[in-house]
Amino acid sequence: MVKFLKKVSLLLLTCFSVGTTYAIAGNEIAGTNIAQQVGVCSGVVKDASGEPIIGASVRVKGTSNGSITDVDGKFSIQNAKRGDVIQVTFVGYQTQEVKFVGQPLSIILADDSQLLNEVVVTALGIKKDAKKLGYAVSTVNAVDLNKAAAPNLGSALYGKASGVRIQTAPGGAMGSISINVRGLSSITGTNQPLVVVDGVPIHNGDTNKDGYWGNQRIQSNGLADINPEDIENLSILKGASASALYGSEAANGVVMITTKSGKGASGYGVDFNASLTADMVAYMPEYQTKYGPGPRVGSRATNALYDSEGFRTWNVRGKTYQGVANTYSYWGPKYDGRDVIYYDGTVRKYSPITDDPWSDVFRTGFNQQYNLAITKGNDKGNMRFSYTYVDNLPTQYNSTYKKHNFNLTGNYNVTSDIKLGYGVTYLLQDIKNRPYRISRLTDNFGGFFGPFDDIKYLREHTKTSLGYKNQVYTSSSQLTPDEGFAYSVPCAALVDEYYWNIFGKEQFETENRLMANITPSWEIAKGLTLRGRVATDFTATKLENKEQVEQSIVFGNYGYYGLQNDRYEIFYGDVMLNYNLNLTDKLGLDATIGWQGRKEKYSQTGVSTSGGLSVENWFNLNASKGTKQAWMDDKSFLKTAAFGMLSLSYDDWAYLEGTARQEKISTLAPGNNSFFYPSVNGSIIYTSLFKDKLPDWYNYGKVRLSYGVVGNAPEIYAATKAYTQATAAGQWIYNTVKSDVGNDNIRPEKKYEWEFGLESKFFDNRLGFELSYYTNTVKDQILQTTMPASSGATSILMNVGELKNKGFELSLYGTPIATRDWTWSLRGNLAWNKNKVTKLADGIDRLEHSNYDNGSAYLYSNVGQPMGDIYAYVPEKNANGEYIVMDNGFYKLTDETVKVGNAMPKLVGGFATTLTYKDFSLDMSFDYRIGGAVLNTGWMYMMGQGAIKESLKYHDGEGYGATYYFNGSTIVPASTAPAGKTLHDNGIILPGVKADGTPNTTMISADQWANWTYNWGSGPNDAITYYGAGHGVFDNTYVKCRELAISYNVPKSVLSKFKCKNLQLSVFGRNLFYIYKNLPGFDAEATDGTTWITQAKMGGSTATTRSIGVSLRASF
Repeated sequence: MVKFLKKVSLLLLTCFSVGTTYAIAGNEIAGTNIAQQVGVCSGVVKDASGEPIIGASVRVKGTSNGSITDVDGKFSIQNAKRGDVIQVTFVGYQTQEVKFVGQPLSIILADDSQLLNEVVVTALGIKKDAKKLGYAVSTVNAVDLNKAAAPNLGSALYGKASGVRIQTAPGGAMGSISINVRGLSSITGTNQPLVVVDGVPIHNGDTNKDGYWGNQRIQSNGLADINPEDIENLSILKGASASALYGSEAANGVVMITTKSGKGASGYGVDFNASLTADMVAYMPEYQTKYGPGPRVGSRATNALYDSEGFRTWNVRGKTYQGVANTYSYWGPKYDGRDVIYYDGTVRKYSPITDDPWSDVFRTGFNQQYNLAITKGNDKGNMRFSYTYVDNLPTQYNSTYKKHNFNLTGNYNVTSDIKLGYGVTYLLQDIKNRPYRISRLTDNFGGFFGPFDDIKYLREHTKTSLGYKNQVYTSSSQLTPDEGFAYSVPCAALVDEYYWNIFGKEQFETENRLMANITPSWEIAKGLTLRGRVATDFTATKLENKEQVEQSIVFGNYGYYGLQNDRYEIFYGDVMLNYNLNLTDKLGLDATIGWQGRKEKYSQTGVSTSGGLSVENWFNLNASKGTKQAWMDDKSFLKTAAFGMLSLSYDDWAYLEGTARQEKISTLAPGNNSFFYPSVNGSIIYTSLFKDKLPDWYNYGKVRLSYGVVGNAPEIYAATKAYTQATAAGQWIYNTVKSDVGNDNIRPEKKYEWEFGLESKFFDNRLGFELSYYTNTVKDQILQTTMPASSGATSILMNVGELKNKGFELSLYGTPIATRDWTWSLRGNLAWNKNKVTKLADGIDRLEHSNYDNGSAYLYSNVGQPMGDIYAYVPEKNANGEYIVMDNGFYKLTDETVKVGNAMPKLVGGFATTLTYKDFSLDMSFDYRIGGAVLNTGWMYMMGQGAIKESLKYHDGEGYGATYYFNGSTIVPASTAPAGKTLHDNGIILPGVKADGTPNTTMISADQWANWTYNWGSGPNDAITYYGAGHGVFDNTYVKCRELAISYNVPKSVLSKFKCKNLQLSVFGRNLFYIYKNLPGFDAEATDGTTWITQAKMGGSTATTRSIGVSLRASF
């Protein structure tokens, strides 16, 4: 019965593909008795138990001549010759090759043991069979990372690992990478995982944490330096048990990266790949093209500068013209093609210049990448050398990026017992002008522009012919008035800040990074191995800033020159002794003890001019008008640990493991700087335990349970900071007590986590899933706690908070079609996480993380609620649920802020599919996010100024039809206007009631309603009620097509003539489209920085892109 069910299941799984293949190939299923014919190769394919294999691909090697097996495992191949090599393949089995000698073949396929004994890189670089693990590990291989030539590792990881949320800031190769594993583990500390390359922790870090007022250039972090082309595989240790051997750095998980080393190579080999990519700006707000620049109708009605039609009168070089308002708002008159004076001094038609100003603000970016790798392998070892060159032209003007990456890795067998592993990576990056954020354009009233702005003209005239910042021709410091603007440019910040920053303030960055390691090992005796490792990660970054003089130095202090050198050094070493022994024929033991040490040192030195330059654009420190300024910063710490691990296995179905780490941190107070991190995990492979009681199609099943404790170390010197330096006359002269002081008793935050998992594989491993459920408590959260004023400080760091998380992760994969010509595979994952703040400081129920835009919104953590609640003032309702309208016709705001969303997504995940037909393949990957609110300030402000399509309903004659005219500043509802007055038809009476409960009857203009609704925030007692974030917070759910690649593999029969092993040509795309996006205007991922706090707001990061490219991969 079981055998019958297996046949039926496999037949149903492959029937569609079988029919398709036969239709294409023209083959027929042979009968039960296959007659021996000249030129016909026939036979049967079975598994090791004698069961026929249905749907196996059988072909003459190196050709397309073949067939597939029928329900009895039989096949027949026409036009076969004696001596032909017959190749048999089937998913879940090892490929077999036999020679045809003219007789029927009987072929037995062996299970592909690699599918059930997958090797995974775990903590400290220890490789283990996946079936032995009692915890979850997500793995991504090199092929999946490089299908679409991603500009950095983060872009390549989207949606490929369950429970892992990736976010890369726009900026391509120069953007930062944020990785979040299983939600948030720290309320105020870092939530980035530890990154380990070839067993060595490397420098990573957070970027762009300061928001709108911070550094406006897009920054990258250490993970962005990792070259995807050099990665062999990537493992993500998600749970506390998996990462406990890393102690106080493992609360956020660990990303384990193993680089290619030429392992398995025989003789010399050469791999070459090249890709060319075009990056086009995408997912930006769409402008309305019906109305031009101008203030709201109410402002025009009371301003004598505007005529009755809403145009402004300008006197330019002695002549009077009708023109447009020099305002950032787009509430002006409807475009009608009349002649108006433009700010370049010419008369132009009052019509939109473009319907997509963003295409003029930016350019199409291009990226070219080349990689050459040489491998060699023999009985003495293996090695791989690679060189990668990246030349990127970003979408921002006057910006370039070039990277040279050299990598040498390998293993050398000194003797049969002594082996030496080594790896060296050298990276050289040259960057001219990292891209600027566009927050000065989207979140700044003075930066708004629209379809009537000639962006190309403004860009080309940001500077005068003398190199100064262009101004209005009447300005006293405008030395070339003929080149000056006729009147003030409406989008002043576009010229004064954004373009002047790009063309007038240049930054040159050079980064040298060296990562190197040596790993000797000695097999002292059978089962007893001693392994050591020494490594370094050294990064030196030089910044040179050249700010040109804005005007002649006769008119003021202009210009700046500065140099800065940053160095980050990691010195790492570990040693471990491992012993494994079979205690009985069923019971095995594996024991490891070791020591690990790491010293990190950061230093920064800088010097700059002050008070402007004494000689225009002489970029030399000697050109400083004032006393040259210098600064220096040094930080270092040492972390050491002793660790041990004990593993037991029984009869290949039961596994138990325990680990322990005792860690010491140098920057914490003596006597309070040593911490213990234990873990235990176990697993049972029940398909091995009950193999005689389970159906044959159930290939693999495992349950696992784990518990672990990991930490999140406090920031460096958190225990000892007590003073800050103050200055006088530009010199450091004395110390003052810091407002926030350290604490000798501070200790790492600690996560205590339980995890349960289930793994299964079916139908010869063509279908499988992995499910994990976890729950954790993170205690000793490090928070600022108020101190009495008599102490001289305002707050002190203390371990007072507590955070809980729970969630599940599901990964699925399947191969519904696997025939001679067709293969279709599917992969998908999803993860749900929910956290809750269970404790803050004594007497404190709420922690404010951020106040966005003058009270537009607040980001809080509230006791008893998830982290990341977004609060804002919203229109108030009475007891009957009716909105309360004030005397001015606008809604009354609530006295207190109310919750309008939470920044944390409810579900994240991805899915991918690969479809191959003969030598062609189609790869598509998608990722998604469900839930999680974001404050969309850029879109909100543009909406409030009437610039984008969504604002059209608030303009005259669009969405609202009530008519009125202005008597001074007062709206008078009327169907006609008296002489000299203009009738408007965008009046609106807001639904609601007055304070006395009677219906609202006060009319307001729709454009003023929009302007006050989508604007800078305010409180309920402010003179003007700006409603701010109540209308700017959106659920950020999306489903995106992340990658698509169409590839062609040139047949090996053709390549063999040219001594080429593989040749693949691909066309690919990235960030191609959204299947669904709830957020209006901007890309759903265009938040800023790598911290969860900055990612709760659309921070005006640089423009996102859609990328199209081609690639070539060849092996010799």
